[in-house]
Amino acid sequence: MSIEGFFQVKERGSTVGREIVAGLTTFLAMAYILFVNPAILAGGFTLALSHATGLSVSQLESSPTYGPLIESVRLGFTIATALAAGFATLVMALYARLPFGLAPGMGENAFIGYTVIPAFTTAILSKQLAPISEAPLLAIYLALVSVFFNGILFLIFSIGGIREFIINSVPESIRLGTSIGIGLFISLIGMADMGLVTAGTGTPITINWPAFSTLGLYLGIASAIIAGALIAKRIPGAFLMAIIATTIAGAALGLVSPPQSWVLTSPSLTTSIINDLPRSFYAYFALFGLGFPIAFSLFLVDFFDGLGTITGLATKAGLVKDGKIVNINRALITDSLASIVAPFFGTSTTVIYIESATGIEQGGRTGLTALVVSLLFLASVALAPLFTVVPGFATGGVLMLVGLLFLSLAGKLAVMDDYTETIPAFLTIIGIPFTFSITAGIGLGFIFYVFMKLATGRFADLKPGVIAIAALFAIFFGLSAIGY
Repeated sequence: MSIEGFFQVKERGSTVGREIVAGLTTFLAMAYILFVNPAILAGGFTLALSHATGLSVSQLESSPTYGPLIESVRLGFTIATALAAGFATLVMALYARLPFGLAPGMGENAFIGYTVIPAFTTAILSKQLAPISEAPLLAIYLALVSVFFNGILFLIFSIGGIREFIINSVPESIRLGTSIGIGLFISLIGMADMGLVTAGTGTPITINWPAFSTLGLYLGIASAIIAGALIAKRIPGAFLMAIIATTIAGAALGLVSPPQSWVLTSPSLTTSIINDLPRSFYAYFALFGLGFPIAFSLFLVDFFDGLGTITGLATKAGLVKDGKIVNINRALITDSLASIVAPFFGTSTTVIYIESATGIEQGGRTGLTALVVSLLFLASVALAPLFTVVPGFATGGVLMLVGLLFLSLAGKLAVMDDYTETIPAFLTIIGIPFTFSITAGIGLGFIFYVFMKLATGRFADLKPGVIAIAALFAIFFGLSAIGY
């Protein structure tokens, strides 16, 4: 069978040439994740390492002991990002045959990097499961074990009837609040990475006035301006172009050092759970009171994000027949399988990217578009050392704008005229960035939702699924409060 026949190119009203162009367009729109995902995950690891050792980030990076470890972890995350994106999109191409690209998700990676890894590091040290020097790396593995179990949950629910039960149980207001809150959280991380904000003295956070005397901050602002201008002009690859431009400018100004090697000479899967599989699973179950709520929170974020994205992209591509999305079950199974495999590469949850819409706008309608995206991601593995030199100010400016992609959902929330819905959603929105924890933000939303309905006598609005989820979060908060 020819490629054209296998992917049903003519049947879906496309051509091979159009599909190839669409695949290249989607890749350019998604390729920023090769820089941003390692920056977020390695940033969370470095933060956990700083808390564990008592050393500042600059001291760690210049340390002969911890500096190489941080670089190795960053390279591991970079390689894993390219491999996970390539593998997941390849399955989407050959199994689901849909024009969707997949890669480690924005939001999910922030959750893993800045909430889960530090939380597991603290728990590992309190339970004395590993020494200080090993705890943050073991925490990466435990975080990715949570990703593994999230993928299994997603797979079970995707092929069973539980999916509809959960979808119908979770209020739309909480779903909207979660997405908006994650967007604000990512923007906050971006502002910190570029040096615009810092921890305050007497305040939780403050503007970083000393940074205004550094070139890095201005390059970060330039990154945001370039990305914003390109987005306004609807140019594909806006984030990628902004990151590359400011990295080159940083190199010219002596702020970026060239990599020791321009291409990967030997694979280094430093962050893969395979490196310490038996101890990782043992430690995960030893900390199950922390691990299960994390996996479940990740599942909620991944599940609804994936379903909403698939629905929107399929509608845009004209792949809804008789009210049903073409190959929807295969797409959901692909998404879940990708999340199961991602920890073995060494990265966070892999999701379908809304940037796939750029390729769809170019006429992509089949899995051939996804195949092109997959091959380009796999080819990117060879350039992993080059991606690791991208500085925080280059990705920070872009991350600051990523929140805008999530903020578009606020319109749906604003028209809701029911405070028992909007107050819990609002607490979710502010809870995620203000507590610096996606788990805490979602938990606050669910718990307040139940209490708001009870306090106003709206018992009929409470579905069993919502009560069960709120109870799980209440147990999680209780266990965390006593240091379990």
